[in-house]
Amino acid sequence: MQINIILKNIFYLILRLVSILIIYQLLRLGYYYYNHEYFTEINIHSYLEIIKGSLKFDISAILYINILIVFLSLLPSKLIIKKGYHKFISFLFIYCNILAIIASVIDMFYYPYIKNRITFSFFKELSQTGLIQNENPIKIILKFGIDYWIIIPIIWIILYALKYLARKTRLNTENIQINTVYIITSLIIAILLYTLTVFGLRGSFIYKNRPITISNAGKYAKKPSQIPLIINTPFSLIRTAHIKELSKKEYYKTNEVNKYYDATKSFTSSQINKKNIVLIILESMATEYYGIYNNIEKTYTPFLDSLISKSFTADYTFSNGIKSIDAMPAILASIPTTQFHFSLSKYATNNIQGIGNLLKEIGYSTSFFHGAPNGSMGFESMANICGINNFYGMDDYPNRKDYDGIWGIWDDKFFSFFADKLNEFKEPFFSGIFTCSSHHPYKLPKEYHNQFNKGKHPMHECVQYTDYALQKFFNRIKKEEWYKNTLFVITADHTNISFQKKYKTSLGIFRVPIIFFDPNNNLIAKKSKIIMQHTDIMPSILGYINYNKPVIAFGNNVFKDSLANFAINYHNDYQLIINEKLVIYNEDIDKIQYIYEFKNDPLLKKNIVQNINFLEKQYYRNKIRAFIQNYNNRMINNNLTYED
Repeated sequence: MQINIILKNIFYLILRLVSILIIYQLLRLGYYYYNHEYFTEINIHSYLEIIKGSLKFDISAILYINILIVFLSLLPSKLIIKKGYHKFISFLFIYCNILAIIASVIDMFYYPYIKNRITFSFFKELSQTGLIQNENPIKIILKFGIDYWIIIPIIWIILYALKYLARKTRLNTENIQINTVYIITSLIIAILLYTLTVFGLRGSFIYKNRPITISNAGKYAKKPSQIPLIINTPFSLIRTAHIKELSKKEYYKTNEVNKYYDATKSFTSSQINKKNIVLIILESMATEYYGIYNNIEKTYTPFLDSLISKSFTADYTFSNGIKSIDAMPAILASIPTTQFHFSLSKYATNNIQGIGNLLKEIGYSTSFFHGAPNGSMGFESMANICGINNFYGMDDYPNRKDYDGIWGIWDDKFFSFFADKLNEFKEPFFSGIFTCSSHHPYKLPKEYHNQFNKGKHPMHECVQYTDYALQKFFNRIKKEEWYKNTLFVITADHTNISFQKKYKTSLGIFRVPIIFFDPNNNLIAKKSKIIMQHTDIMPSILGYINYNKPVIAFGNNVFKDSLANFAINYHNDYQLIINEKLVIYNEDIDKIQYIYEFKNDPLLKKNIVQNINFLEKQYYRNKIRAFIQNYNNRMINNNLTYED
């Protein structure tokens, strides 16, 4: 009898949540129907795919909204026999969900104005426009209700349905007897279901995956513009509640801002050179580990050092972020990280010109490889958003025995898989790979134990192993026909454990290698004095193959020295690396506070801002502010693609 009561209670809870899930799908259908002219590319098949992808976002949002209902419904307590307790749970269920549903219904009719789901900034935007302060909020609501009167009956019908559901799924407490068996059984089941709830909130049963965010919807979208259909309004509000919003900047007039920083990059070559592109992103392989960058013989990267001697690189090369999720948009779409992680922000739904989109237009096939489980770190979604058609992860790898038990497939094994696939691709192709072995907990395959020098830290063995895996990869592919018609671009996503003090500074934490290697062009082989950054990679690839259309990119073509002479990243404040100086600008007070000559002062001990003349400081300030204005306004206005 006791177990039946427990199971009935769980059944009623699940029935309530599934009913909300069905309502979300009906609202999604209404969202599509009302705004179908904005989704003209969607057919029945693609809409079914959208429904499939939407489920994890709906489940996550529903569990967030109903977390207290779930907790109280499963809580082993003597309160379970109180009618008032169940009435309180029903009250929470009805009114927590109706608030979320009201937001969704309003958003259905608001989409044409913002072409996106409402985010938490909506409330801030209302206050900034003065509507709330200067007009009667009731008058605003009434006007909106008159213009979109259909909202009222929709909400009334749903509210009635929720009340009916709550009444029919309220537990009859008359036959419940509380005893030790009941409490223990309830507790065990509650712990199990609470655990499942956490997985549902996160959107994944894989513990090392990050909780899903808006950008994860890119995996199920053919175009970024479809993402609002895949997510839901409550999810959008929840996921943007704690994200710092950008504000529009008007430092300069439109015709003036581009004098200091222009995000439009023009490519005007007459004939495209369709070389294959292979992009290799090495997990955590910071500049500190290379002998050639540090002018020392001791190195943890003997193969890469030898390859760099035949490649185009620079003394000072930088990432634009400090996390793996920052590297993907910076490298694949020339979009840097500033005050927030682009991949985790609401701006990840913007239309962008990723390298996949641009290369597909001129006949390239596109693919990306990551040895971790598919969906890990949101890489599959970001690759898709950047226009890369085919993604290969651990789920596509044929031998699970090569799984390292933590992150993914061992680097040497996954590089071998990568090589096999490259041989199958039709030329010209773009293909990228993101490694995963050179990372905590610093494990190596058994066959490589004791093969490498121990170094100062276990990471140093991992670096040597990944370097060796890369050497095996090159030895395997260099006899292939496509090899000499390929530009290889090699970098690291971010830095890792550091021992040299210069790599622990606000500049050193961004120092990663950027290498361009063309086995059929020795003329590019040099170590340049220019500054390079991750956002330079996409425009540099386009420049190298003689691409011939303008694009929006926040980096430059490094093969044009006059342009590629600075880098910008963000570490609590904006950092401009230029003219062998690190310039640190505080946006809140609109002032350059620090300037260091990093070549002569690698530990950044001597702030020379007072020694720099006004015109030079003004030049740096103008460049940083023009970058901020370009970046913020383009993000806010969804203006990241070039239009004539």
